Amino acid sequence: MNDRRWQQTGKGQYELRDIRYPDSMYTYTKTGGGMQGKAGPFVFGLIIGAIVAAAVFFGVYRTPNSLSASAQKKIGRIEKLVDRYYLWDRDDKAEETGVYKGIISSLGDKYATYYTEEELRLDRESNAGEFSGIGCTIGSDTEYDMCYIAGIMEGYGAEKAGLQEGDYFLEVNGEDATNWSSSEVASHVKGPEGTTVNLKMLRDSEELEFTVERMKVESQTVAYEMYDEANKIGYIRIAEFDSITVPQFKEAKDDLMQQGMKGLILDLRGNPGGLVDACADIASEMLPKGRIVYALSKDGQKMQWDSDGRKEIDIPVVILVNGGTASAAEILTGAMRDYEKAVVLGTTTFGKGIIQNTYSLGDGTAVEFTAGEYYLPNGESIHEKGIEPDIELDIDKEAYLKDGSDNQLEAAGKEVLKELGKSN
Repeated sequence: MNDRRWQQTGKGQYELRDIRYPDSMYTYTKTGGGMQGKAGPFVFGLIIGAIVAAAVFFGVYRTPNSLSASAQKKIGRIEKLVDRYYLWDRDDKAEETGVYKGIISSLGDKYATYYTEEELRLDRESNAGEFSGIGCTIGSDTEYDMCYIAGIMEGYGAEKAGLQEGDYFLEVNGEDATNWSSSEVASHVKGPEGTTVNLKMLRDSEELEFTVERMKVESQTVAYEMYDEANKIGYIRIAEFDSITVPQFKEAKDDLMQQGMKGLILDLRGNPGGLVDACADIASEMLPKGRIVYALSKDGQKMQWDSDGRKEIDIPVVILVNGGTASAAEILTGAMRDYEKAVVLGTTTFGKGIIQNTYSLGDGTAVEFTAGEYYLPNGESIHEKGIEPDIELDIDKEAYLKDGSDNQLEAAGKEVLKELGKSN
């Protein structure tokens, strides 16, 4: 259709106006977070979901909202067989959920998911920066099709239990988590405050088990300090991009500027991304007037985020990145690089240059899938290739594990001093 256009429907919410699902009320844009009761009903739902998936792949849909007669007939036969021979009672709700999840899984989109009411509630709480969980950020490793811990928050269950950055999720409460999306892992890890979650993790080829307490988490996604007091070099680390990240970053930047900051190290290592709006708001705190990033939808419709340039910073900036720097974190890195506002140091970033939208289904549930590809200010798409640093430097893992020394951070400090020397 030619009349499609992106329109903002709320803070962090956008939709293409020609998407006319009867109950679709809103969307919000992200870049890049099980079975309960008897297994049987859910498995049956997944069987039907698989049939729906097959219908998608083999083109048996005659309209976007109806299965072919043969597919409907086959589902009917499966239902009769289950009614007659299945040992336990069927659970209609679990069966329906299995169908919906099957449709979304059939897309072959690693970032697509169907949210139940509870999963959607937890996801919204997480994006708002307050929820009950174990205190970690979760990344997705598409090479191994597994999720891992991208960051640990101080003082919460994950740290107390001994979990570490880089640990991969194998099981959550006994359920196989190896093929779950980051949002599915997050929804199962979160839960009522004071309860525990049992995790089986993979660390350096060793399987480890943890029982982790869930606590009320008030997300501190930004940490900062005056890294070099003598030379007034500030340090800001952003763990992920949630709505709460924007005021936290502004507070950090303003405080450091009041302390006389002359140079900045911006640490985005292990940052898995998050909300594009949060990323753009933070970019506007540093960039000159102009385009931050734009995204193109399936039919070429364009959505763009811009900086008004009113808060442009004029100090040397070095951005630290690694293979865990993804999505919105890559947008910020790429925009700062394209405007020559930062030197990028570390290793090549993850390479997630696509955006997911979440669409309400009007009953408390929602679906999320890839709806656009984003492009940096210079028009570059970094999807599946990442951003190569200006200064390539691997982390010295042995030294870091031994005494906490960080050779990349030290190199960033030296580079800021170098840039300060150039500007003097």
